[in-house]
Amino acid sequence: MRGGSVFKALLITALLFSTMAHASSEVPIDPTRPPARLIPGVRPGEQARTPVLQEILLGAHGSRAVIDGRTLRVGDEHADARVLAIYPQTVLIERNGKREYLRMANPVIQPSR
Repeated sequence: MRGGSVFKALLITALLFSTMAHASSEVPIDPTRPPARLIPGVRPGEQARTPVLQEILLGAHGSRAVIDGRTLRVGDEHADARVLAIYPQTVLIERNGKREYLRMANPVIQPSR
């Protein structure tokens, strides 16, 4: 009877280790990642996505805007857009002959009144 329980214990241990080895070889799933169909990106036949305004820098030597990680001045081009004007909360760009405003998101912390 004792031999049967040892065999069962060895079998269960072997199954657990094989399951763990298989699970560790796979890429873990990120539960916070949105579904693939909701992730922005350019697919064939679709229009290019809108550039993302990340920061506006106003200074004595001119204004700069950080768009998609690139620091740009008025007149600079990035992807298919040209910067026309930089304001304290918006940037005016021109894409495909059309003008658009890129807006800064509202700050998370609002100043007190």
